[in-house]
Amino acid sequence: MNVFEDLIEELRDENLLEQTVIDLRKGGATDSSPADSFDFAIEANVSGSRTRTASEASRDGQENQGESDEVSERDFYRKRAVEEISSLQMVEHVLSGIEREHMKTVPASYDDLQAKKALHNFLQVEGDTTTREYADAEFNLMRETEAWSSVLGERDRKMSVANLRRFCENSRPPLSSQALLALARFYRNASFSELTRAKFEFVMTRLFSREIEGAKRRLLFGRAEMVGHIKTLYANWASVALYSADDVSLKSRTIVAGFDEKVGEADKAETFDQLIQNDFFKKVHEFKSATGEMFFTPEVVAATIHCNTMVGNKFVDLVRLERERFNLESLERKYGSEYDQEISDATGKTLEIIELLKNLPEDEGDASRTNSEQQAAATTTTKVARSAEKKKRAPFRFELFSVNKWLLLVTILIVSASGALFYWGNQATTESSSAENATDVNLGTSDLKDYVRSARSTPSTLYAITQPSWDQLPDEKKKDLVRQGLEIASKTGQKSVQFVNVRGRVEAYAYGDKIEVMNP
Repeated sequence: MNVFEDLIEELRDENLLEQTVIDLRKGGATDSSPADSFDFAIEANVSGSRTRTASEASRDGQENQGESDEVSERDFYRKRAVEEISSLQMVEHVLSGIEREHMKTVPASYDDLQAKKALHNFLQVEGDTTTREYADAEFNLMRETEAWSSVLGERDRKMSVANLRRFCENSRPPLSSQALLALARFYRNASFSELTRAKFEFVMTRLFSREIEGAKRRLLFGRAEMVGHIKTLYANWASVALYSADDVSLKSRTIVAGFDEKVGEADKAETFDQLIQNDFFKKVHEFKSATGEMFFTPEVVAATIHCNTMVGNKFVDLVRLERERFNLESLERKYGSEYDQEISDATGKTLEIIELLKNLPEDEGDASRTNSEQQAAATTTTKVARSAEKKKRAPFRFELFSVNKWLLLVTILIVSASGALFYWGNQATTESSSAENATDVNLGTSDLKDYVRSARSTPSTLYAITQPSWDQLPDEKKKDLVRQGLEIASKTGQKSVQFVNVRGRVEAYAYGDKIEVMNP
């Protein structure tokens, strides 16, 4: 058993796969054939020779070494041909299911009779692989499989990634690993486009991970092990690299590092709102799209599967946290379905916030919070009713000097403030802010001139009036400019600096070693 067969067995154990392409190639027929089985029988011994006993093989082994090598080569290509036709059949079934269930159209099924005949003729060819008969049978089979693949590709281009995700995730019984391998092979060897890349990403993520409790997933293999399995799959699929071999290692390492950064960023998030405000999910999807054909390198595919799983699990944790803090109705009003598509694209899985929230159990804290709110509302209603009843029973009285004490206090404060304002407004120097009272400061040749329209100083503080370009700067650049402003202030004797916009809002300030940037 080779590495590819080992992978099939492991995936079958994980996903309860009953029969695989390996079984068909070995001739391991079972009583109950899967839905993807052929409509005609394929010989169990694809080499065309009768099964020999161990003693016969030992006796004739050396005499037939050359013939054995030739049979092995022919056997390899025949196995690959059987696997390719089987894969196309399974892709056909999946696309037909999507057309029927999600696109609400009659499946445009392909007439695969000629392809099956070509496979049958190819398997029946006697002699070595150099004969004219073998070459003709191989060419005819290749022509038929290419035609079938082309038609499937045209149908697939009309289907969205969401269509594929929903079909695979909701299929009952679940799609086997054999079917997922067929889809992965189909998208890997199809003409490159963002659509096929995204579909390949979803299928590979589903193939190498498994659903666990709480809408989360776990990886079936470690990163290095995944890379090895993906390379083996490519070799068995006869996949041609779409990317240049030049410095591919450096490029793939850079992309892998980018995925690791995304995982780290998600891991640091404490609330779901943090990820939404930073457009995190949209950036992850755009990062995948930007990889282009380099996405298909085994290292990048493995990193993507890892990223999808970790980010998806973090999303579930953050949504659960939101559910503990707020009730379902408020969260439904707040989020709705606005972010579902971005999140699903970023995680390689259909994730809908409201559906996930509804499926989470209501915790005791949420229940007690609801009860408290109900009790508070009941108490308020009772007080209002009692007050109304008292007013209804009390006789009418006109009291000229009956005044609310809080209203009286507010009135006194307003009168006092008006008097102080009138006195201050008649002083010799009438300016609206300390920044305007200050004297002008020359910024010289510093970088501040590009982001500050003017600077003024008081005996203790330098005030810098920012331009609109300040708002576009990252926090680190803002801190650097504030640091420069503090240096200028220290030369003229000021101990602090404040950056304010034209509306008087403080954008940043510094005092001593402390620098603070205010975010809206």
